[in-house]
Amino acid sequence: MHYFQFPGFRSLHADNCGCAMLSPPWIHPRRKLGSSVLIVGYRGRVPIVNMDEEYWIAPGTVTLLPAGQIHYGSQAISAPAMYFWFHFTTLKPPVIVEAEEADTIFSDPAITSHKLDGAALLPLHFILEDAEPVHQIFHDLLYEQENPSYTSLKFQIMFQGLIIRLTECVIAGHQPGAAGSTRTSVAYDIVTWLTEHLTDPNLSIKMISAAIGLNPDYAGRRFKETMGLSVGEYVLKKRVEMAIRFLQETGETVERIAGQCGFGTVRNFLRQFKAERGMTPTEIRKRHRIMHVNSL
Repeated sequence: MHYFQFPGFRSLHADNCGCAMLSPPWIHPRRKLGSSVLIVGYRGRVPIVNMDEEYWIAPGTVTLLPAGQIHYGSQAISAPAMYFWFHFTTLKPPVIVEAEEADTIFSDPAITSHKLDGAALLPLHFILEDAEPVHQIFHDLLYEQENPSYTSLKFQIMFQGLIIRLTECVIAGHQPGAAGSTRTSVAYDIVTWLTEHLTDPNLSIKMISAAIGLNPDYAGRRFKETMGLSVGEYVLKKRVEMAIRFLQETGETVERIAGQCGFGTVRNFLRQFKAERGMTPTEIRKRHRIMHVNSL
C-alpha cells in the first residue's frame, strides 16, 4: 500500500469540488492532471487504475489520485454511481510514502504528532468505518463553493479540516504491518522510555541506549532516521514544551521550572530555551498573560 503525504497546510491549496453522478456505460477517461484529486464514494461502484493499482470507488471509500500520475477506468460501470471529488494542489510534487514508513509514523502517538505536525498522511485508497460525517463535510464544502463567504480562507480551512478528519480516521484504525521495522521499534522504545525520564538532568544517549539494550551510535542513528532529528534535539524540544506549560499554567519561578524540566542549570535553560523558541521564558509568560489572563 502507498500513502499520500500532505505537506504543511500552508502549501496546500483547495481548488474546487463537485459531485459526479454517473450512468452506465460510463468509463473514467485516461488522464494525467496537474492537480491531485480526493474522491469519496457515495453510491455504486466505479473501477479506476492509479499507479498500476486497481481500486473500486464504492460507498465509504476514499481514493487519492496524485498529480502527475496517469489514472483511468479499467472498465465501464454497470449500474448508476455517484461520488464526491475534490481537486487540490501543493507547492511541491506529491510525496508518495511506502507502507513501512507509514507504519513508522503511526507506530506511536508521540512519533505521529512529531512527524505530522501541521501535515497529514493518507493511504491512496481506504475504507471509512463511518462515512456519513465525511459526506456532510463535502455537502458543506459544496455549499460554501456555491455560496462563498466574504473570505476565500473559509473554503481553504474547511478543506484542511476534511484532511485532518480523514487522517484521524486512518490513525484510529491503523494496523501495523506484519513485518515490523527495526528503525520504528528503536524510535518507539526511546520515545517510550523518555516519557518517564525526560526530567533527569543527567540524561544522555548512553544512558538511554543502555536502558533499552542497544549500542549508542546505532540507537541514535535509527532514531534520527525515523524522527528527522537527533535524540538530543528531541529531548530539548520536549523539555521546552514542558517548560512552556509550566510558564503558562503555574506561577513557579523560572529557576524552579528549569529544574523541574531537567535543565542542569538556569543558564543552560535560558540559552537553550531562547535558541529553540526565539524568546526568553519571561517573554513567553508575559505574552501568554496579556493574551489569555484577565485580572478582575
